[in-house]
Amino acid sequence: MSDPSFRQEPVLFGPDQTLVGVITSPAIGVEATGPVACLMLNMGANHRGGPHRINVKLAHRLASLGMTSLRMDLAGLGDSGPAGSGERYLVQGIHDLQAGMDLLEAKFGICRFVVVGLCSGTAHAMGLAVADPRVAGILMFDGYSFAGRRWHWERALLRAMAAPTNPAVIGKTVRWFRRKVLNIATPVPVDIFRVDEETPEQILALFRNSMNALTQRGVAVYLLYSGTQHVRDRARDHLGALVREPFAAKVKYEFARDIDHTFISLAAQQAFMVRASAWALDIASHVRVPFAVGEPAPLAAVGMRRSSMGPRSVSGGLF
Repeated sequence: MSDPSFRQEPVLFGPDQTLVGVITSPAIGVEATGPVACLMLNMGANHRGGPHRINVKLAHRLASLGMTSLRMDLAGLGDSGPAGSGERYLVQGIHDLQAGMDLLEAKFGICRFVVVGLCSGTAHAMGLAVADPRVAGILMFDGYSFAGRRWHWERALLRAMAAPTNPAVIGKTVRWFRRKVLNIATPVPVDIFRVDEETPEQILALFRNSMNALTQRGVAVYLLYSGTQHVRDRARDHLGALVREPFAAKVKYEFARDIDHTFISLAAQQAFMVRASAWALDIASHVRVPFAVGEPAPLAAVGMRRSSMGPRSVSGGLF
């Protein structure tokens, strides 16, 4: 595909040259946004292109507006090879994303980044932002949710009223009755943000501490929730009791009923891209560059290691 408003380059990078990504950059003559780029990663086990190619479309839009981006597959996902280390999944993903930042810094002199994380990708986005001061902002779409009992009861009631004969509604009701009334063990949904058998309390504490640390550091945080889980949001419902935390007043929180979880409709895709690109460009217009171009950024907690780069281009489809 040829478009005069942007250029694309597939790349292999990382310590073992096994990570795969696509750089999308503004065409010659398009005014760049400065030393700020956007990282996009996998949503769950999906390919780097994202559901309904939303990452591809967002990358094209950003490039036409002057911002370079890298959409990449984490180790073991999409076209990327398995990790050569024995690191935990979350930590390995942070290393992979740092390798992506190193790549863009080496090729373009870009030293600040915004990260778009979708669903489970929000855990990596948040972890990266905590670990690496080069991250200026993170967009967390349909990520962590700590909605309270009222939210869950209201959602269940509305779904039951809308489709009382739906097999899913009936099955969920039966499982709830067996679990709560008859005290019979039934399967419970898997928490995609649970790593290494963490408890719900530990996950909440991790999110709270990370958000407070990031907002104190001046990292822009955009919590964006779709209308898939519920049709309304009364008062930052997904934050639950955390709405009283110091970070809550500093993050951008939005409930977007016109967007669904996997961007099925073109209207939903457009609504997401407009929001995401406006947010990213606003950060780029205000971000400060705390270290010189080409100077390695200091790495923060959790023992992050900088990858050896040596990036090289590869041929193949641009997804």
